[in-house]
Amino acid sequence: VPEVPYPADYDSTLKIATLEKEEDARPAYLGDVENWAQYDTVFIGYPIWWGGVPCIVSTFLENHDFSGKTVIPFNTHEGSGQGGTQQVIEEKLPGITVLQGLAVRGSKAQNDAEGTAKDVASWLQSLGFTK
Repeated sequence: VPEVPYPADYDSTLKIATLEKEEDARPAYLGDVENWAQYDTVFIGYPIWWGGVPCIVSTFLENHDFSGKTVIPFNTHEGSGQGGTQQVIEEKLPGITVLQGLAVRGSKAQNDAEGTAKDVASWLQSLGFTK
């Protein structure tokens, strides 16, 4: 949860996201993962903003020690797929195992819950998380 909430309307959020990207900002967030050390696998979910990882996700990645963990990214988008974010995460976490992420078109997630659930199940199965 961002320390300073993003606006509810798209255009205002777009302006803030653009400014954050231009400044390579590291927005603060509230709360954190309890018992971080106990997790071996971490799923990182985010929307694609301007073709990339939102700056607040970079804040999270830089604030945690991922040593010994496996990271699995997933995202929503409206046409850019992963938008190069798989590589960005791999570069931000050198030496960490980053499994192949999943990109879901946001409009599909909103309008086709059943189809999206099937895509997620298939992806999880391909990673060995389900049978």
